[in-house]
Amino acid sequence: MCRAFPGRRGFTLIELLVVIAIIAILIGMLLPAVQKVRESAAASTCRNNLHQLGIALHQYHETQGRLPPGGTTANELSWHVYILPNIEQGNLYNQFSFASGPFNGPPNNEGPKKNLYALNRIPTFLCPSSTAEQMLTNPPNSSNAGDLVGGTPPYTTHYYGVMGPKGTNPSTTQPYPLDASGQATHGGFAQQGVLGRDSKIKLTDLKDGTSNTLMVGEMSWIDPVNGTRFRSWVRGCDAAPVCSGCKNVALAINTLSTALFNDMAFGSQHQGGANFCMGDGSVRFIPDGINLGVYLSLASRSGGEPSTDY
Repeated sequence: MCRAFPGRRGFTLIELLVVIAIIAILIGMLLPAVQKVRESAAASTCRNNLHQLGIALHQYHETQGRLPPGGTTANELSWHVYILPNIEQGNLYNQFSFASGPFNGPPNNEGPKKNLYALNRIPTFLCPSSTAEQMLTNPPNSSNAGDLVGGTPPYTTHYYGVMGPKGTNPSTTQPYPLDASGQATHGGFAQQGVLGRDSKIKLTDLKDGTSNTLMVGEMSWIDPVNGTRFRSWVRGCDAAPVCSGCKNVALAINTLSTALFNDMAFGSQHQGGANFCMGDGSVRFIPDGINLGVYLSLASRSGGEPSTDY
């Protein structure tokens, strides 16, 4: 006598679709959290990079008696090159030529022994939140033939020296000092900052207080239309006259303008502002809604402006 066994019941189509929908909803809820954690980690790394650069600049000051120039015009090298021994890149530093002449002299824009070494990726110079590292991977108009090493784009940097404020001192109502060389075409050179063209600033020159003065700022934003005109991290200042390794504070944070090369705004791909290293080596996040007068005051090393809680 045969016994009947109940048939095995599988998922119906409707049940399967419900399960898939639930999984999709859970993934949709999880992804923002994962992205938030990733951005938090990237922002933390960015702040740590700036902290390390602050330590390196202080170490350079301790041995040399002053801070490095933001960029030199004689050999066209940036402060990034001068602090290499202080960020555990001494072997790379020892390969550089510090002779007079362009950073991108022959052969093939190598220097020689200058721009060639910008083919080395220095993680401390790069913010992991930015989508731009090498110049040719940026949006249109960001690559520059003079920076290419034998046709290869060098690595850039996302951290730039603060040349100083450009505009009117809110306390004295007088213009901040400015070297107007090339002002109409490139923006000129602010004279009241910490890292400028051929500068030789000592920490004691920061009369407004090291904790109240911007020394290095983040510039890692992307203009989807015009690009950001990133350049080789080796490149300092030249007779064009432009400075690549340091910038004026003339525009609000995250202002997407590339019209005047020396005035390109500090900014980031972090939400709401950018990170800065102060003269004392501390790192602060400055909101992009900061009052422009307060921002200019922070960029000034000895303008006599009162300390303001921004």
